[in-house]
Amino acid sequence: MERFPVAKCKQEEKRRDTLLLSHANPEDNEFTLWLALQLASHGYKVWSDLTRLLGGEVFWDKIEDVIRYGAAKALYVLSRTSNTKDGPLRELHLAQSLARKEQLEDFVIPLHIDDLPHGDETIEITRINSVQFHRSWAAGFAILLEKLTTDRVPKDPQFSQMAVADWWRMKFSAEQGIRKETEEYLSNWFTARIPPRVYYHTVSRKSIGKIEVPMDLPYPAVQQGIALITFAEAADFEDKLGPEIYISEPSKPLEVETLLKETDFGKHLFRLLRLAWEHMLVERQLPVYELANKARCFYFPKNHVINDKLFFTGVDGNRTYRAMVGFSSKKNPTTGISVKRYWHFAMEARPLVHPTLAYVFKPHVLFTNDGVTLWESKKRLAAARRNQCKTWWNDEWRDRTLAVATYLCGDSNEIQMRLGSSASLTVSPNPFMFQSPVSYVDPQLMRFSDDMDLADDYGRDIQEDDIFEDVSEEGDE
Repeated sequence: MERFPVAKCKQEEKRRDTLLLSHANPEDNEFTLWLALQLASHGYKVWSDLTRLLGGEVFWDKIEDVIRYGAAKALYVLSRTSNTKDGPLRELHLAQSLARKEQLEDFVIPLHIDDLPHGDETIEITRINSVQFHRSWAAGFAILLEKLTTDRVPKDPQFSQMAVADWWRMKFSAEQGIRKETEEYLSNWFTARIPPRVYYHTVSRKSIGKIEVPMDLPYPAVQQGIALITFAEAADFEDKLGPEIYISEPSKPLEVETLLKETDFGKHLFRLLRLAWEHMLVERQLPVYELANKARCFYFPKNHVINDKLFFTGVDGNRTYRAMVGFSSKKNPTTGISVKRYWHFAMEARPLVHPTLAYVFKPHVLFTNDGVTLWESKKRLAAARRNQCKTWWNDEWRDRTLAVATYLCGDSNEIQMRLGSSASLTVSPNPFMFQSPVSYVDPQLMRFSDDMDLADDYGRDIQEDDIFEDVSEEGDE
């Protein structure tokens, strides 16, 4: 009689050949799907609620069954969300209880994917070494593969690169995804218009010495040797070049189109466009922040615009608005005090000379604790941005970009930048449109499974660290 439980245990042990992926759905879907496909490509039998038993027969319907009877390892995707969400925590507790009961060594392997501090990790895994994926998915995956090899986790010939390709084609085949119809796409290019002629004024010095014009000129200008390249007339720089430098020979206007074709004027035009943008930010009193790559963006401090929101005309033609400042609330587990972390929308604009004259708008998000003073640590800013913006989809980035373009127009219907007393540069608030000869259905990560009722049986819990509110929108809900 006593042999039956022993036989059953041996049977269960024999079937423990599956890698179970436990994660927060939908927040950590992107990483989890990537990992499932990578592991399957390397021959491992993988079960995830996004893919089910990829490459094999659907044997289990519930995660609990996989943990109890089939899992060789429970790979726990550790993030700020999964660390506090009921569903993943219940799965983790079950896996840990089973590991203790059946003495399964290193049964649970946490995969750390974001900036969750070690001290805040759930007590279930505080003593378990995590595989670090938050700096590099590729580096983390290499370490995980080494661990699976060391622990002799079996592979299955049904799981391979071909199985992954077959699964992908079944879910997102080209025939199903592509529609034979044209479709227009918004870009982040905002076309610009400049005056047709530019000046190459000759500058001289009253005394012997280096000819060097000051940086803080009233209008955009670039020095090349003794030439001052600008769209402004010579009179616009009178008494503005310092006590020693002066324009000795005003230039006759030269055709921009000809210069672009026959000279290296393109690089000078790029700098003039960049200077024009920076001059405008100074005139509009918009604060500027230097990014890690030395590029500069402007941002919206709290209360810089009314109610921290901007109105604009959306892609559907209706007037709407988006917040430029918001906050998330985080409770300190020691003191119990909630602290606000403000996010601030920011915009970088990079000039484009070829193939068309435009500014490429690149959005950013910055953070403060008081709504005004930006964090100094760029590493901390990057980590907070990944956490805050992981649920911002394309429409949110697009709409905020359109809102900023409308804001920069002021009372005009175009963005205007001064190039001289009688010369200006204008930028359209409407982005450049691209037309594709075909259209496609975008496969969303949250819809990878046909049976999403099993993907997250516990629903989406709103956690302390996940509370996201637009301060400008709070009263309008």
